[in-house]
Amino acid sequence: MTTPSTMRILTSILLLSITYLGTQAQGISFSYLIPKNGYLSAPVSPFSIRGLGIGNIVGIETGASLYNVPGLGMKDLDFQATEPLVGPHFAILVPADVFVKIPTGPLITKLFAGGFGWWNINTRPNSGNIDRALRTYEEWEVLNGNWTIDDRIGYGWLAGIEFQLALSDQLTLTTEASYLNGSSKTNISGSYTGGSSGTALTTKQLNDDGAILLEGLEISIGVIMNR
Repeated sequence: MTTPSTMRILTSILLLSITYLGTQAQGISFSYLIPKNGYLSAPVSPFSIRGLGIGNIVGIETGASLYNVPGLGMKDLDFQATEPLVGPHFAILVPADVFVKIPTGPLITKLFAGGFGWWNINTRPNSGNIDRALRTYEEWEVLNGNWTIDDRIGYGWLAGIEFQLALSDQLTLTTEASYLNGSSKTNISGSYTGGSSGTALTTKQLNDDGAILLEGLEISIGVIMNR
């Protein structure tokens, strides 16, 4: 679990990096994440800050998005689950990519690819979905568990396309779609009790190392303010 002091340090580093890189332009957008085996994640005010970087036609850029995450799926567990196993919680997405712009009059097409960091804040287990997944795995009729989650900062790669429509020399409208693929190492631990009709209740321990799945489509709509 990330401590408050760690959160302050990472946030300070992020803000300093953004200040250093934001020499050409900066943007703000509404960004929505549609994760695999998860629920739609919406932005938290002040939404997303993107387009901070160096370069015009070719360059590098970064930014940050604060998400309200209802739920995310997991992989690499000893049992199978198709429903989200963690959430709700907040999370910060920090991308870093290389881009190239293809001008076609007032409309610019931008292609980009790179990586991202994903920071879950106070991750919560979705106890109901974990219980149902284990009930299917054990082939029991009833099951009730008590769970804790311990996850780390996640990483992955991304690629996407953005369309920019210049309204003036200082203001540009943007629409962006990017595909993210990554994960965050995670441990589910706890105990559960259950069974079926005609059998005694059984209690078992679980200490399962897996990963929170950070895979899906991110859609952003916003503006860029050029300097």
